Amino acid sequence: MAQRSKTVVGLDIDPTGITAAQLSSGGKLSADRCATIALEPGIVRDGEILDVEALSAALKALYRANRGLDRRVRVGLANQKIVVRTIEMPIIKDRKELAAAVRFQAADELPMPLDQAVLDWQPLDVVDTDAGRRQRILLVAARRDMIDRVVAAVRGAGLRLEGIDLAAFGMIRALSTPGADGGDQRASLFLAAGGLTNLAVAQGNQCLFTRSAGGGVEAIAIDLAERRSLTLEHARDWLTYVGLTAELDTLEGDAEIVAEARRALDDGVRRVATDVRQSLDFHHMQSGGSPVGRVVLTGRGAEIQGFAEALSGELGLPVTRGEVDGAPEHTGATYAVAAGLSVPGTPDINLLPAEERRAAGSGGRSGGAVYAVLGVLALAVIAATLTTKFGNEVSSKQQQVTAISSEATTAENEVTKLAAYSDFTALRQRRTASITDIAGSRTDWAHQIGEVARTLPRNVWLTTLDGTNASGAPSPTGQPVTGDVPGATLSIVGCTTGHRSVASVMSAMRRIDGIQKVTLTSTEKPGGTGGGASGGTDCRGTHDQFVLFSMRLTFQPIAAPPTIGTTGGQGATVPAAGTAGAAPAAATPTSSGSVQ
Repeated sequence: MAQRSKTVVGLDIDPTGITAAQLSSGGKLSADRCATIALEPGIVRDGEILDVEALSAALKALYRANRGLDRRVRVGLANQKIVVRTIEMPIIKDRKELAAAVRFQAADELPMPLDQAVLDWQPLDVVDTDAGRRQRILLVAARRDMIDRVVAAVRGAGLRLEGIDLAAFGMIRALSTPGADGGDQRASLFLAAGGLTNLAVAQGNQCLFTRSAGGGVEAIAIDLAERRSLTLEHARDWLTYVGLTAELDTLEGDAEIVAEARRALDDGVRRVATDVRQSLDFHHMQSGGSPVGRVVLTGRGAEIQGFAEALSGELGLPVTRGEVDGAPEHTGATYAVAAGLSVPGTPDINLLPAEERRAAGSGGRSGGAVYAVLGVLALAVIAATLTTKFGNEVSSKQQQVTAISSEATTAENEVTKLAAYSDFTALRQRRTASITDIAGSRTDWAHQIGEVARTLPRNVWLTTLDGTNASGAPSPTGQPVTGDVPGATLSIVGCTTGHRSVASVMSAMRRIDGIQKVTLTSTEKPGGTGGGASGGTDCRGTHDQFVLFSMRLTFQPIAAPPTIGTTGGQGATVPAAGTAGAAPAAATPTSSGSVQ
């Protein structure tokens, strides 16, 4: 594919900040300008924009501090609400007919109504199947309201939005190297560990699977901040300073914080590795794809000393750091995704709506079709004018009858041709109604169960977890709905170290996102006294202090999203020890908390 003649800045937006990269001209991928700015918590959550105005203000501040950045931008998205599918179609050479066929099949493939989604697609290779030769299509879709918030934030900052891409695709374009997979046809895993854990499995530059999940290095920093009562900014600095390679007794600073930072990193690497293994297992179960032969790590995790090596030990795969030439020293991995977003290539996907492309001066794939439609309309007007003129000159009634009969025949033929479209419209309306009914009764179990797992105190273990929908639909376990209050319910049974801990569990559960009510249904002391918790195995064993409890968590009904008009290492300086508000020591991290 030919290189763009115009400069485009890639913007990688995640919960922790915005990273921008502008590449120099030429065939080699090299960053000409790089910039980054931190985001306040709550502006972006799980990769989705929640505060449009605050994000616009952050983009304005980024450009004020970096005057040389071009105002044409391409934004990368990464969250669990983006759908990526590889579908197989009959071989259709005509581009318009293939586009219509892809959109028709997308209605069955996507878990969202098409009128509420923005989708784009790209043809891949032709493969031999049991049904004959088929064209493989890469299909990507995202909810329209989520895309609208991205457009509003970028437009509000006075920038020109050239495209909306997937961060995973930018990562592949920036870091895929011909021949790096070896001669055994093994795939590569590209992994960005930052505000999110974003991964993509690719064979060469062809994406086979992509997934994003909460967590990453930011989750490790939050864990450390909660353990030691630190500010989040200081917790990030401590993780970078301590790393995973230096002996703890050689590091200066508060020994307890140093030890806690090392424990948080060890736990965090294991969590990231677990997420990666589960994603790869799901990928192989769905497609039986090629095994992964190597891992390329980028993002803030790659800047922590020893993180790549520890992850390699957990995964049993070689892990290398993916960097971009031209980036500031020791931060090449931080800007890899943004650099990939600023260049064209494969995968080539643009989720910018068609009307926004026209507003930006980019016709997109449908630009030629617009001119074709205008030409047809002009010909129709001319034909109608000539018909009227000649009709007025006809003096013979027989000629009038002949002309009228001809027009009637033509109209009947047109009606026959359009009957298929009428049938298709009715079918589409029925499918839309069915999908709307199904979507209205669904519950975001992945998010709610994840919130419980994240919030559950350390001295608690569960034996039973059962969820029910408020709509009357069966829960994931197949049990009937019992909800006597609005919203889905989650019943948990488990054990803890005492009645005081049961109260702590209830208090922690009330902090879960979207919780409506927490009800303690029973507790049971050793020896059988108490409220009689039931279900599951008695997890107390023979311990004379453990308490068996059960409680019910009621969640608020799912609502539509609101519409809203460094590096370091062993040689780094020591962060400040002490309280949460204490800044790192002089001549080391700055007053903002970053390590110099």
